[in-house]
Amino acid sequence: MAEENITTQENFIREGDFGRVYFEWVVPEYLTHERTMLWYLVMLISALVLIIYCIFTANFLFALVIILVIFIVFLKSYYPPRDINFQITEEGIILGNQLFTYDKIKNFYIIYKPPIVKKLFFSLKGFAPDLSIMLYDNNPLLVREKLLEYLQEDLEKEIETMDDVFEILLKL
Repeated sequence: MAEENITTQENFIREGDFGRVYFEWVVPEYLTHERTMLWYLVMLISALVLIIYCIFTANFLFALVIILVIFIVFLKSYYPPRDINFQITEEGIILGNQLFTYDKIKNFYIIYKPPIVKKLFFSLKGFAPDLSIMLYDNNPLLVREKLLEYLQEDLEKEIETMDDVFEILLKL
């Protein structure tokens, strides 16, 4: 009976489709931001100025890109993000229904500066962008310890990716 009350790290490990699942949590598809009416007004004016510039310089492809960005930002603000399951397994990491095996990941790094930044990053091999995963209340030391069994840690990275910085600054 006394043994049932003892919780060890082994209790949190379970079997999944890709071997043992060491850690699992849910992350949103993308971050949402509180945007004021002023933000929308500034972005709309900026987009109109850029589109007018594109018309005068006959750069219609750039004007189309600006219109598409406006459309995407509108859709992101209208529809809430989906929740995506994230897992660290013995075969690799799983984000939603996509498996990234450890041989396709160069390294990982953790930026942990609570309460503002608590993120786990994976640098993928090839031309893929870094994967950025919120840690939330997960213990970064336990996650790091388990990932070190499979991947190298990039200790030189101390800041977030430029994508994440622009996303926070511009609320995109």
